[in-house]
Amino acid sequence: MKFPVSKTLAILAIVKGIFVMSMALSLLLWSIPVLSFNSDIWNLFQKRSGVTLDVETAKSYNELIIEFFKSGLKLDFLDEAEFSHMKDVRNVITVLNFVFAFSFLLLITNFIYFPKSRKRFLIQATRKTSLVVFGVTLVVSIVVLTNFYKSFFLFHEIIFIRNFIFPAESILKTLYPDEFFFGLSAVYLLSILIVSGVVAVASHRLKLK
Repeated sequence: MKFPVSKTLAILAIVKGIFVMSMALSLLLWSIPVLSFNSDIWNLFQKRSGVTLDVETAKSYNELIIEFFKSGLKLDFLDEAEFSHMKDVRNVITVLNFVFAFSFLLLITNFIYFPKSRKRFLIQATRKTSLVVFGVTLVVSIVVLTNFYKSFFLFHEIIFIRNFIFPAESILKTLYPDEFFFGLSAVYLLSILIVSGVVAVASHRLKLK
């Protein structure tokens, strides 16, 4: 079935827009599953942030929380306020992981099924999108990491609708002090910079061939 030229162009523009959006989201979110489900990475930043619990105890708590993120397992060691906050965190992580998986699937589907005559567009769009993601992330990294605690508080005010401020002696603050999130945030932002930079260089080389 053939569409009128204007309709064909409109469909093509939508497909291109979907590709660009899925590329940007895949670059921005690819490390979320890695950072949100890896207790070893959490342990590393707990050590560096001066968490007083021994490694094995901290790791056992981490694994329980990760299991909660995956299955909704009850966290009996948290009080009601802390648990309500973790439910919000779980919702955010679940949504972000779903968006990443869906975006990456769309991205791969576009690469496989996009007409060969339009493959040049894929390479150009990949290069431009990755450069934009790299540039935006670089600016955000500078702003966030040079004024982290204010940025971290603002992020919580925007994202979490329930309480997120806990006393220093609470389990959550003991396990995950602000320094822990500073390190994790730095790695997250750096992961985007590295992958978007590599993708930009690779797609630029493909363009030259």
